[in-house]
Amino acid sequence: MKKITTLIFLFTSLLSFAQKTATITLTASKPDQGIVSLVLEDVHFHPNLGIGLADTRLEPLAMVDFKEKNSERINAALSEPKIMRLQYSGGGINKTWMLFIQPGDDLTASFAGNADVTFSGKNAAYQNFLKTYFLENQYQYLPVFGYKPSQIDNKSVAQQSDSLQKVRQNAYATFKTSNPPSPAFEAYVNATTTTEPFLIHRLLQEKIMRRNRVKKLDPAQQKELEDLTLTNFKILPDEALLSQSYRDELRNWILIPTTRKFPLDSSTRYELSPAAITDVYHFSKTKLQGHPKQEEYLQTYWLNYAATAIPTLETAQILLTDYKAKYPKSEYTDYFIKLLETKSKLVSGSNAPDFTLLGSDSSAVTLRNLEGKPTVMVFQFNIGAHEPGLKAMEAKYADKVTFAYVTLISGMPFGSWKTYAQDRAGVKHLWASEDSAESLRQNYAVDIRYPFVVINASGKIVERWIPQEFPNNQSLEKAVIKAFGK
Repeated sequence: MKKITTLIFLFTSLLSFAQKTATITLTASKPDQGIVSLVLEDVHFHPNLGIGLADTRLEPLAMVDFKEKNSERINAALSEPKIMRLQYSGGGINKTWMLFIQPGDDLTASFAGNADVTFSGKNAAYQNFLKTYFLENQYQYLPVFGYKPSQIDNKSVAQQSDSLQKVRQNAYATFKTSNPPSPAFEAYVNATTTTEPFLIHRLLQEKIMRRNRVKKLDPAQQKELEDLTLTNFKILPDEALLSQSYRDELRNWILIPTTRKFPLDSSTRYELSPAAITDVYHFSKTKLQGHPKQEEYLQTYWLNYAATAIPTLETAQILLTDYKAKYPKSEYTDYFIKLLETKSKLVSGSNAPDFTLLGSDSSAVTLRNLEGKPTVMVFQFNIGAHEPGLKAMEAKYADKVTFAYVTLISGMPFGSWKTYAQDRAGVKHLWASEDSAESLRQNYAVDIRYPFVVINASGKIVERWIPQEFPNNQSLEKAVIKAFGK
């Protein structure tokens, strides 16, 4: 009976932990010109327009204008420790502090009008430690270290990076003597402390190899950089996934053996082949046994790559079958199933999905409005993207083809976009609202690697999986010629 009571208490305690909230209070002692925002950095896959699943969701939790009010209290529901970004902007000053927040924390961040912050409350010590020794990412240290982009050799930068690593390690050893260590915090600190200096060293070494020129590394140079990663990277506990630099280097480290077996080259636009993505997917499973979160993280990442970057369906379908068996309760399975179903419909000769977008004159534009001559739909994620490279093709097929540039920029209002959109003969600029962009994502499997769709005069797809190619976009032109039935 005593054991049962203990188990019930333990279960209740775990449930209580899972349901706890963290409270963060942002306050200013006097009116201030600064605007402070709090953003949750959630290492969690989620649909992202253009790339399939993104591995981190940046969720704004609050924004406080200290000219209007001097305090705001934020309750964040957390089931596990998370990293948050506290950002200050005002008076020409922009600062970011990384916060480590756990369920049940009650933290106050106080601003005194000098673009600086002090922390108090439960687990404030974590924030004070990060504030002193950790900027947002390693590249922010380069100006502090005296890095000169025009200078090939930056030996002093490497030395200072090594010094910072030692300072961080010593500081954390001291920190642990007076603060009970959290496994997640220790993993985050160790991951960032070990990977950031190494990344700076590799950056400097690559700069020396290239001699400040834009050129491709030769095989021996590439191997030297890869060997640096293979020698220096070490697998840390699963909580290390909180560190972005660790996640990036984990993927790089696990991929090197595969790219040595299946070299990337310009003919494939340096994309992984079906054989390569299959290899790295299974290698991740083997290499990360005993690290279940990292294993699932990488297998989800590579499955997403197979489903988005590879035009054919077979590889993604095979990997998805394995993934479902390994993770029968994964929240991502339905996403992959729907994505592959969508891709299976976007074949040559199928009806192009309809859409309703806004033209620069505020009129609604549907697919039917564009019928009568072939259409090249171009998905843009930046203003003017792809247009310079397509000017020659526009001129060559003037009056024969409509080039429809569809702007998909989250958060960009129609009025702001409109000032940049200038229609030309044979060219239409179209704007997608958030809802329309989501509809395009679901119906056209929008991917940044394949920004073009060619549709014939009767509204049928000629080709969907057309990559951007420099300098002439030959695959796109072949599809345009095919649209004329030639």
